[in-house]
Amino acid sequence: MKVPLFHLGYTLDSGQVFRWSLNGGWWEGVVGNRSLQLRQEGDELVARGDWDEGFLRRYFRLDDDLEAIYRDISRDECIAAVIDRFRGMRLIRQEVWECSASYLLASYANVPRIKMMIEAVCRTHGTRLRDGRYAFPTPDELAEGGDIASCRLGYRAEWLRRYARAVRDGEFDLDLLRTMDYEGAVRYLKTVKGIGDKVADCIALFSLDHLQACPVDVRIARAMRERYGVTGSYKKVSEHARRHFGRYAGYAQEYLYIAEDRARKQELSTGSQGTRTPAPLPRCASRRP
Repeated sequence: MKVPLFHLGYTLDSGQVFRWSLNGGWWEGVVGNRSLQLRQEGDELVARGDWDEGFLRRYFRLDDDLEAIYRDISRDECIAAVIDRFRGMRLIRQEVWECSASYLLASYANVPRIKMMIEAVCRTHGTRLRDGRYAFPTPDELAEGGDIASCRLGYRAEWLRRYARAVRDGEFDLDLLRTMDYEGAVRYLKTVKGIGDKVADCIALFSLDHLQACPVDVRIARAMRERYGVTGSYKKVSEHARRHFGRYAGYAQEYLYIAEDRARKQELSTGSQGTRTPAPLPRCASRRP
């Protein structure tokens, strides 16, 4: 299928999702109960496994007008430079249950640890698929089944099981959550034990289409401090980013996130032959009043 203005590698390797890995030139992953393999050849996306074009277009937000989003968020030289280097990275539209349960586990953990925890949960509680991989477990499967202690989740185990039971029993209503505006969704999500400001923003951005959400982790806090001179509480930094970048602040956040990866920062500051290039991320002033 044709995928103009899309970069599969940047998209899947940007900390948004945790069940993908690169193996022999193919990105292999499980989304819900779909097991699939993807690779990109120019502007063609080649897929194997349980997929259809509608699913992939929705999942990778190929309906987003990325050029229009770039024009909207390119409000300073810093973000414009990052966009130029990582063009084609898209936000991923995730299913709300899997996204929220995954990010509940992501609290105070790095990406490799998050991936290990989620894989353990899927192997212990999820349905085994035909290719030997495991589906992401449903709320029913997580609420009672399996030995969650064996997944080595630490204190997160009780958070996850309690959340699964609340969803199963209707105490936390995912359908209601989908109807809420950004502020209402964040407030409702934070009623769940283990979901704070950052996790709520991640869920809002990655599964509820609230593209103004701006999760602030260590990388984003560093970028906002070093490039924009903004420091302070989570609320102050996130609100400043939303004001500065506007209705697509979540896209700007994700581009800053991928640029703040230390390995990629090294690539950005070194030319292909090892020669130094100008600093790619200058301290920034807004282009707009």
